[in-house]
Amino acid sequence: MLQSSRAHTATHIARQMLEEQIREGFLEPGSRLPTEPELASKLGVSRNSLREALRALEDCGLVTKRHGVGTFVTDSRPLVKGGLERLVSIAEFIAGEGRQPGSVLVQSSTTAASPELERRLGLTENEQVAVVETIKTADSQPVAVCIDYIPTAYLPENFDAGALHEAIFEGLQRELGIVIKYAECQIVPTTATAALASKLDVSEGAALLLLDQVHVDDRGKRVFHSKSYFPSNRFSFVVIRHR
Repeated sequence: MLQSSRAHTATHIARQMLEEQIREGFLEPGSRLPTEPELASKLGVSRNSLREALRALEDCGLVTKRHGVGTFVTDSRPLVKGGLERLVSIAEFIAGEGRQPGSVLVQSSTTAASPELERRLGLTENEQVAVVETIKTADSQPVAVCIDYIPTAYLPENFDAGALHEAIFEGLQRELGIVIKYAECQIVPTTATAALASKLDVSEGAALLLLDQVHVDDRGKRVFHSKSYFPSNRFSFVVIRHR
């Protein structure tokens, strides 16, 4: 037990020392870390403790391992940063930061609404919803996975909801005359599942931020529910609070 506690402490110390050097710019983005034996010796920890520390830093996006090459410091500055006070599509958000927005359609399907969706959107039992999943990119790098749930009652017969994937607010207004006015938003810290990690090019278990939202139109109707997952090292939100 004592040996395990010491190993945990050594891992924590190694992680903390490396994180401070990265945050303070002593280890620059893109630079390669020394080899594991060299780094373990410099930090005064075992190689096992160092590996655990590096794994934790990789999970939070501060370093990345390249097989057969080494471990490199990532650019910890987010690709996209902005406020949440104005409701815009992710594409508009990205473009506003001077990045090139992109959207990759993962799936578009129809299914019966879950009990959660029935409650959140005020649907009847077994009402059908269109599910549209996309990967949002900034300068071709994945920055979000978005899953939108739209009741088919709002969609014309045989309408392909996947056509809305590039910018859903603009698409709803252009194609269906639906104007989204505001969203009820929950901000939830979470971690990447294997599926999300693959789509976002992060490690499984990496820190993500989930925006869980219900979008309401200009007539007060709850139009659709969305879940948007953002890697914490690529997308940063700022909330303006007034007293």
